[in-house]
Amino acid sequence: MRLKELLKNCPQTWGELSINDLCHDAASVQKGNLFFCLRGVRHDGHDFAAVAANNGCAAVVCEHAVQADCPQIVVPNAREAFALCAAAFFGHPSRRLKMFGITGTNGKTTTSYILAEILREAGEKVGLIGTNCIRYGDVCEAATLTTPDPMQLHGTLKRMCDAGVTAAVMEVSAHALALDKTAGIVFDAAGFTNLSQDHLDFFGDMQSYAAAKQKLFSSAAAKCAAVNADDPFGQKLLALNALPTLSYGTDNPADVFGIDLRMSAEGLRYIINLKDDIGEVRFALPGRFNMYNTLCAAAMAKAVGVNLPEILQGIKSVKRVDGRFNVINTAKFSVIVDFAHTDDGLKNIITSVREFAPARILTVFGCGGNRDKSKRAAMGRAAAETSDVTVLTSDNPRDEDPDAIIQDAFMGVPAHKAHTVYTQPDRKKAIELALSMAQEGDIVLIAGKGAERYQEIRGVKYAYNDEQYVLELLQNGGKA
Repeated sequence: MRLKELLKNCPQTWGELSINDLCHDAASVQKGNLFFCLRGVRHDGHDFAAVAANNGCAAVVCEHAVQADCPQIVVPNAREAFALCAAAFFGHPSRRLKMFGITGTNGKTTTSYILAEILREAGEKVGLIGTNCIRYGDVCEAATLTTPDPMQLHGTLKRMCDAGVTAAVMEVSAHALALDKTAGIVFDAAGFTNLSQDHLDFFGDMQSYAAAKQKLFSSAAAKCAAVNADDPFGQKLLALNALPTLSYGTDNPADVFGIDLRMSAEGLRYIINLKDDIGEVRFALPGRFNMYNTLCAAAMAKAVGVNLPEILQGIKSVKRVDGRFNVINTAKFSVIVDFAHTDDGLKNIITSVREFAPARILTVFGCGGNRDKSKRAAMGRAAAETSDVTVLTSDNPRDEDPDAIIQDAFMGVPAHKAHTVYTQPDRKKAIELALSMAQEGDIVLIAGKGAERYQEIRGVKYAYNDEQYVLELLQNGGKA
């Protein structure tokens, strides 16, 4: 492509330059690439512009002049320019799709699965991009990030278009919004699930974290929205949001709301009022939080004109979401594997399990290394206060000492619950311990990793999956 086809305001002198790829890693630049100087937490791409030029890049896109012997195009925001150029490079595939974006601390994945099924019931051919996978047609690829980087994102959207996909449902992370990964995409509908503490290692404070999520709810990013009216930040979005918006919830006045919730181990039922269209929702996963996930998906679908019958059938069609409330039953006790990885997520799922648990709840969880340390004590407190027995273990310790991470979490355990908390840094041994303690009617909740297929320790990702490991233990009588 010519440079002027990628950058609208590039100098006329360089407009005819031929560009064969976009790149932001100077070491991997090849001849004819357009190099973007992206600022990161550890590195600033501007410092590597000369390396990119020496490796043959056609031009450099930067936020200030750099030492590089090649054409330089100075822009206000190199990350935004990268996303916009990636969209142009692949022919703006998002413009040929109905786009749906979901953001929030918890619930994005489940809500995206529900919305995808609703849209299929409405006749769309649906693609899914999120934490668990990238999926469309017969294609299912492992995801590396909740929201892919712009080149992977728009390349994926183009392949979806080529495969006949008509609607794409995406999880849009706060990181992606802060880094302008989705710049240039106008979502047909945006959804907000909730906001609770997470990722403060990156954002620094809740105000910055919230501001990133708010970027999805502007006329530049979406045509309409669905917002949780029972969430404090959702209330702020509703007050500030200029988009056509449907509110949803159960506690505050809302356009879409649910009543008469009934739950069991087999799932939930409730009556939904969808702007005066009334029906019964049946969903295979229990938990009051899943009532909110279904309400969010229903409100987003309603906002773009999907009818109630398709919405109800779509919700009913979801039988499983990998890593979200996955149940393994044994003759003696049950095991639930879930992705809950914040204090709010732990409280929500344990409280929901408590509503139908016949006996004790034994919770196994850990906190991620090299991530938000400030939430660890809150997670320890949430698990200990709501569980009968807690086993503190490792999640993805990454470069940190697992014992130190566990100690951070243990600091939040109330003194009167300390005797109910065990520590075991080896996640496999921790799960084995919990299963060995489980008695008739107990439920063992294994939280934090969900559908992840690895455990990251000291820079190495070891093959591992909670559900698979539990099944192996059960097949071997509870022993590894």
